[in-house]
Amino acid sequence: MEGDAENRKDQILERLNKRNKDRQNYLDVKSELRSKETVQNEGVDYFYQTFSQKTIDIEQRLKDVQCGDGQPIDLARNFADITVEIQDLQRYLTASTMFLPDFKIKSCQNILNTLTAVSDETRQRLLPKKKFGFSGKKTATKPKVASSKDIVDAKLSKVSEKLGSNFTWTIANRTNEHIVLDSAKVNGQDITISNLTHCLVELQGHPGSVQVSSASKCTLLCGPIARSFFAENLEDCTLSIACQQLRLHSSRSIRIYMHVTCRAIIEDCKSIEIGEYNYDYSELEADYLASGLNKAQNNYTDVADFNWLSPDVPSPNWSLLKDYPDPNWNALRRDFIANNHNSELKQDVKDISII
Repeated sequence: MEGDAENRKDQILERLNKRNKDRQNYLDVKSELRSKETVQNEGVDYFYQTFSQKTIDIEQRLKDVQCGDGQPIDLARNFADITVEIQDLQRYLTASTMFLPDFKIKSCQNILNTLTAVSDETRQRLLPKKKFGFSGKKTATKPKVASSKDIVDAKLSKVSEKLGSNFTWTIANRTNEHIVLDSAKVNGQDITISNLTHCLVELQGHPGSVQVSSASKCTLLCGPIARSFFAENLEDCTLSIACQQLRLHSSRSIRIYMHVTCRAIIEDCKSIEIGEYNYDYSELEADYLASGLNKAQNNYTDVADFNWLSPDVPSPNWSLLKDYPDPNWNALRRDFIANNHNSELKQDVKDISII
């Protein structure tokens, strides 16, 4: 009898210890998530403060230019500086899209668009325009020496060309198209993709970052990304991505072949299948070197699901691809083109839009 009582006591203690351990693990996971959220919120707050202050500074410079009575050469220099400041602020916003909510990205982008429009309008109004005249008397043409103003205007023109689009390249609102961007168009650039249906997209180069929003039944093949890949609202898509950071939101039925040097993150996702990165093209090795990615470090098996807190039970929202043959991208490309023969191969996407 005493032995049975002792065994029951041990069993009860064991269950209590296990329950306490499970509870502690649960609390540790919640604490870690809260810590991550705190860090992210601090980053968001810092962005808001920095962006707001830089916006105020640019607005003040525009007001000073309009109120002043500077010489044309001084005005040209001021406008060149303002344009560069707006460009720097655009880069700052683009680099921060990983942790900003969509509504804030759009709000900040609208502010940048307004600053650019006001700057352009003010420059056209204040800087003198060249005058043209006609004379019946012909005179010997003197060699023209470029003035300081001409040099500044030329620099300003080049800066304006760079600011022609808010993002370096955007693919948007496409259906049943094979879109290929080569290294000349993507190397070091921030690529944004939005609203695609049944498309095959190939980015053959080393982008700085890639952001995708709203795609259905699409395949995206991408060379090594120097920084981050962010995607949301994807359904029934296949991705082959190499990057430092990968984050996937609000997506389902996605197959990802990835090379990621940090821990990948998914949130509000279901039916995510993950395999090892296997896209291939002629300049892949050179793009790996140029992107700075460590090819020897691939954490594709380590995925954090922010909707799954249990440390002992694997998330049901994602799984590793097992006993599944690697895709033949050449065959996929050939079949896609054959099945969509009415749509031309798009290698120069000219429409610009903001996600």
